[in-house]
Amino acid sequence: MHPISLSELIQYTWRHSDFYRHFWNRHGFNPAKHFTGEKDLKKIPLITKEDLLSVPARSRSILDPTDWYYFTAISSGTTAQPMVCFQSRFLTPSYYRFFTGLLKQPALSILILRPASSASVLLGGALRETYFNPGSIISLAEPGDLVATARLTREVEADQIIARPSEAIRLAPFLSETGYSPERISFLWMSGEPLTTAISILLKKLYPRATVLYLYAMTEGPNALGMRSSRCETLDALGSNTYHLNTDGYLFETVDESLVVTILDNIPTPLIRYKTADRAIIRENVKCSCGFKQGPVVSIGARNENRSYKIGGVTFRSEEITSVLKTLMGLVTEDFALHIEQRAENDRLVTVLHLSTRPIAAQSPLIARAVREALEQKLQVARSLSLGEFIRRGTATLTVDFNGSLSGRTIHPPFEIEKPFSHTPS
Repeated sequence: MHPISLSELIQYTWRHSDFYRHFWNRHGFNPAKHFTGEKDLKKIPLITKEDLLSVPARSRSILDPTDWYYFTAISSGTTAQPMVCFQSRFLTPSYYRFFTGLLKQPALSILILRPASSASVLLGGALRETYFNPGSIISLAEPGDLVATARLTREVEADQIIARPSEAIRLAPFLSETGYSPERISFLWMSGEPLTTAISILLKKLYPRATVLYLYAMTEGPNALGMRSSRCETLDALGSNTYHLNTDGYLFETVDESLVVTILDNIPTPLIRYKTADRAIIRENVKCSCGFKQGPVVSIGARNENRSYKIGGVTFRSEEITSVLKTLMGLVTEDFALHIEQRAENDRLVTVLHLSTRPIAAQSPLIARAVREALEQKLQVARSLSLGEFIRRGTATLTVDFNGSLSGRTIHPPFEIEKPFSHTPS
């Protein structure tokens, strides 16, 4: 990825993308008439995930037979329809180069603990760049079998793990049981979940010698939008889910409190004023304790619509909770508010759930129990994982109460994630 100018990106996209040409025409935008340079950025119509999902992935992609290979990235899904995108390469952001330069010794055996689609696109995009040192051992593991993963980690003597934070935390006791100390891990590459204080505490405790890199990324982009490390104490004060923005070929805006991204590169599906729906606050010229150059940082909150949230290896969706409540006819309405927190407890990451519902008639412990049991039995929070199973393995708790004035359906992330936005209208 070699950044190009915004004008070059607009011209390239107008020439080669029927999808964008039709989209811009529908919204009254013609580059020849309305765009003369970067000062006209805000004249370009915003595009959303729903717009991209309106056509198949190939129909919105510009594929060049000379451009290496394309690997299919599939979102883990905070929406009902997963996002599918093609990626070819992941440029190493300047923060990654800075971060790896701080490591006492390079990682030489990398364990990738991600689903197959995520692992393949990561390898496909990273091997063209400088993410891994020549001569490194790269091993792919299955998140669903941590016993086998721990054995593989021991066999290859891994010193780097790429995983979701919740999976790395769950893996640690299996490593110890198989005779491979987590202290042998020197580098943790974490992504795919919001960063909370509980996660930071547990990773530091369970992997005491590891330097941790956290990525804020999205399926649609060719590399991380933001990065931070376990050395970023300055960012902790701004919000646990705060990152150094990757300005290498990216333009960032906020519109209606949502992060808007433009990627200055000829990627298969161009992203030009792409409204992510992630709530965001950008702060300029921040000097961080990690030693990285002064620049912009971003605090990331929940999706603006509060209809879904991914945390702790699972996803909660408003429409699925509503479907369960509909089965409790005569007891509660479809209105609810789900409040989510995380805590560190006995070396486990525990997702704490509190659901408020609106009763139709009387409130009683029996009705609360009925609501709780229905959710535990019928609510799927991951593929082949019910809420009840998630609770029984000791990684979640659920309480239910009533609110007679409740109206609407909302999912609230941990307070520490929302805190940076508390001074702004919700």
